[in-house]
Amino acid sequence: MTTTSTATPASTAPVPLRTAPPRQNPPGRVIAAKPEAENSALRFLVYLRFHWLTILFCGSLLGCGLAYGAWVLMPPKYESYANFQVNSAPPSISATADPTRGKTEFVTYIKTTASLFRSPGVYTAALGNERMIDVPTIAAEKDPFKFLDEKLVVENKEGTEIVRLSIQGESPDDVQRIIVALTAAYMREVVQKEADQKTAILTQLQAAKVGLETIMKAKTAGRPDQAVVPGVTGPVPMAMPSDPKLPAAPLLNPVDTDRLKQAKFPILVQRVAKLETELPAYDLNIREKEALLVATEKAMKALMDNPIGADALEYAKHDPDYLKADADAKRIRRDYKHLIDSVNDPSSPRVTALGRKAEQAEIEAKQILDSKAKTAELAKREPAFIGLNQTLNFTKNAIVKLTEEKKIAKLQWEQANKELSETSFPAGDPRSPLAKEKGVAFMDPTSVDYLSHEKLYERVTAQLIAAEYDAKLPARVRVRDAASPPMQKDTKKQIIGTVFAGLMGFALVGAFVVAHESRTRKVSSLGEMKTACATPVVSVVPWMPNAATARDPIKRSDVNEAIDKLRAYFAQTWLNRGATTVTVTSALGDEGKSFTAFGLASSLAQAGYKTLLVDFDLREPSMHNYAGVANSFGVCELLRGEADFRKTIQTLPNGLHLLPAGKWSDEARQAAVGGRLDALLLRLKEPFDCVVLHGHALLTAAESVEVARRSEVVLLCAQYRESRIPLLKRAAERIATMEIPYSGIVYLGASTQEALC
Repeated sequence: MTTTSTATPASTAPVPLRTAPPRQNPPGRVIAAKPEAENSALRFLVYLRFHWLTILFCGSLLGCGLAYGAWVLMPPKYESYANFQVNSAPPSISATADPTRGKTEFVTYIKTTASLFRSPGVYTAALGNERMIDVPTIAAEKDPFKFLDEKLVVENKEGTEIVRLSIQGESPDDVQRIIVALTAAYMREVVQKEADQKTAILTQLQAAKVGLETIMKAKTAGRPDQAVVPGVTGPVPMAMPSDPKLPAAPLLNPVDTDRLKQAKFPILVQRVAKLETELPAYDLNIREKEALLVATEKAMKALMDNPIGADALEYAKHDPDYLKADADAKRIRRDYKHLIDSVNDPSSPRVTALGRKAEQAEIEAKQILDSKAKTAELAKREPAFIGLNQTLNFTKNAIVKLTEEKKIAKLQWEQANKELSETSFPAGDPRSPLAKEKGVAFMDPTSVDYLSHEKLYERVTAQLIAAEYDAKLPARVRVRDAASPPMQKDTKKQIIGTVFAGLMGFALVGAFVVAHESRTRKVSSLGEMKTACATPVVSVVPWMPNAATARDPIKRSDVNEAIDKLRAYFAQTWLNRGATTVTVTSALGDEGKSFTAFGLASSLAQAGYKTLLVDFDLREPSMHNYAGVANSFGVCELLRGEADFRKTIQTLPNGLHLLPAGKWSDEARQAAVGGRLDALLLRLKEPFDCVVLHGHALLTAAESVEVARRSEVVLLCAQYRESRIPLLKRAAERIATMEIPYSGIVYLGASTQEALC
């Protein structure tokens, strides 16, 4: 086979350089075949392999963005906690008599303790006294009480005395400050108040003991008129407080019998003593609530009187109303200064009026700024104000309730005193319960009072000793571990979410690539193209027809060999049967038809056939670039009748005759149909053995169909990863409907093993 060189193209279009020596594969060189990808699973993998670099680059960008977003949107949680130890039994100087009752009481006490951690009183104390409202996490919440109820976790591991108070949040400092504030508020509002109550009871018992001692000393000295305790009216109080919510019904009726009076006498004495013990306790509780009320009112006033913060002022400076007012004030001030500079009399009425207007505008802008800043500051302080207001209302209601209970207890005390006075017997009356108890017939009132107060004194002394021991005992609830350093939680979840988001970036890009490839369905293998199209494949050209292939001697030799095989097939199959006109086209542009047409024509000319290559791609001609000649005259001029047939055909050094496309015009397009086209093609066939027509893309131009249906052979070019199977199939169907005698597909860009077919 002759392997003379073709002309070098004038442009960068790929040209088969037929000057290479016969192909010799280097030892050890392995040419990988492209996968067939005839089913969806293989096609999916093929698509990913084709675009691995795109998936790697775009997936990295998208994955990094998604991973960063996931890291920001799923911040790590920090947890701080405090441990409280709750004794299974209240501290006491005596052991619990009933162990079963102690266990039941402990379960109830644990639940009560957990509820008290979430009580409004503890929340209010933490927000107010512990300044938890200054914590940014709490300040950002519209309803701090609801936030604490949702986030605060109080748990007790079964079988232990430890109650764990914990909270999670995004800010480590905030969660620790919240735990510190809640711990301090609970210890002060619950634990300390229980201790204060014990101290108050101890104080009352001490006062009762002193009063009894005073009365007993006065009685024994024979001066009952001096048996008065300073500051105490009525009978001396006895011992422990009792429930004030008892009915105010009379304890004795006027018709009571002597026996009933004798039975009720000690009951009335004890009742009076209990009520008198409770009355001071009511006063103490009322004073505490009143002090809390005053403190809450002061806190609310201080909250409202605090100066406006810098953040609220900065926020107000960006308000549209203020910006407009400030701009107007500045504009008027500029006009005023400009007017002063431009007039001779700065004190003229016009200048003065404008100056006053500028001052008024500045004052209005300042008022708007203050108003907006105050509104923003009030919105910021609203959660704290709501909490203090709730505390205020709760305290007022508690004061009213305690006052009513005190009033009821006082009425009961007065009625009990009255009934007690009605149960007294004359001196020495044998009906007296004390007379019967001592076994004497007569006893004076001094002896009766003395004996009664002596018994009371013994009881009060015993209770006072127990209360002193009880006051010295430690609290039942104490802090075991203070607020722990914040610990990061859910780190694994954040890392997994970030990694998943990063991988999702690659998955999305891969899915987009697969979807795009599934929609376009570009040719990826010879087997896929054979399956899709019924038109036979008559030639397979390895490698891509580009400049890189032309520079590589091995690839160039493979390409030349494939073009010569196409020429041999064409000559033996169609040319020997009288088919002298062949049209080389494709479904769309840039699918290798120019390369195939020039290569086939050059191979025919080098094989000794008198060959004419006609560039019928009138809109986008390219054959003159491959041949390295000018496109001055050609097919367009012949169709318009503007040139001589003999002067338009050019002979190349390799013996190939070329008819360029010429200058495109609308007249040429209109003439490329009908009789004028038939006459031109008939005249082209006369002096040549074969005519190769390089046509336009078959699916995009009308003249390409006219040229193709006037040819004996149509070669449809398809290029690896350029041609689309649906469009290739449509072009093949169009060729079949034109009833052309011979047709075939030329597949370019195949592997070397596919080219062996």
